[in-house]
Amino acid sequence: MRKVTVGILVFEGCQESGLTAPLDVFRIVEALSTAGSASEPVALEARFVSIGGGMRRTAGDLRVETVPAESATLDAVIVPGVHHRDVADLLRALTPLDAEAAWLAKVASSGAPVLASCSGVFMLGAAGVLDGRRATTSWWLGPALHDRFPNVRLEADGRIVADGVCVSAAGVTSYHDLALWLVQRFAGEDLRRACAKFLLLDLDRQTQTPFVIEQLMEAPREDLIARARDWLNARLTQTVRIEDLARHCGVSQRTLLRRFRDTADRTPARYLQTLRLARAKALLEDTALPAAEVAVQCGYADVATFRKTFKLRVRLTPYQYRERFRRRLPDETVVGAAAS
Repeated sequence: MRKVTVGILVFEGCQESGLTAPLDVFRIVEALSTAGSASEPVALEARFVSIGGGMRRTAGDLRVETVPAESATLDAVIVPGVHHRDVADLLRALTPLDAEAAWLAKVASSGAPVLASCSGVFMLGAAGVLDGRRATTSWWLGPALHDRFPNVRLEADGRIVADGVCVSAAGVTSYHDLALWLVQRFAGEDLRRACAKFLLLDLDRQTQTPFVIEQLMEAPREDLIARARDWLNARLTQTVRIEDLARHCGVSQRTLLRRFRDTADRTPARYLQTLRLARAKALLEDTALPAAEVAVQCGYADVATFRKTFKLRVRLTPYQYRERFRRRLPDETVVGAAAS
């Protein structure tokens, strides 16, 4: 049986899911592999490593015995998430992890894949291995990753993005996606698909866009953007002129456009569309209004434009979004929705 050794980097305050979720996948892989789902039996063995080795405590005070990362021979490394309360807390938590970041840089330079999801992607950013590469993270952390590591080519809607030896994934539950990526890399696509079916994981989900809650996105650290947001939210059904928005914010149109580009990474028109789609999502989740009425209440001139824009930005039709996310009573039978 061919053995692949995957290091799982353990550090003080890391999230437990990044340590344990891959283990479940690896055990299933070995069972399926020996049962004939792979042309060659393969075992993915996890090894907990840390800088210097020894005991480490996770965010939930789980004590994990590790071996020294510096002397371990590894085929790949998974980086767990960094526990944090908000973005500022996350950035502060990176400061004591310089040694871990330096080690990750060495691993990547050796050609071994380094994988992380959600807040763990910031560790790869701190290691410098994402500079010039494509990467993703959880949708609400995207703006912060772009701000902290501007040389990263952020694919904000990506569920899992591989660029060279660097593999990044979206939310904290994406450790299964990372583990399955390793299965494909070292054991082939057939075993990856068999394992995904066994775990009831959908391999066709390529985007995290439908899950975005715009109201929970990390707000731009800019008073002007906050003033513009409040003014625009009160006028979603109206025709908005850039000169009126600039006048409300007390700046010239040129300054307004520059501040939006530098801080919100989009134009005011694009920002307005984001706010309108956020209201559309809320109406689709909480009401039975038909798509035409949702379009009107969100400021779209006609339902065809609304459907086209919604599908382009959310990657689902209004009908599909309502079917997936609308609120239901615990005993309610799933039935067709009004929007289409």
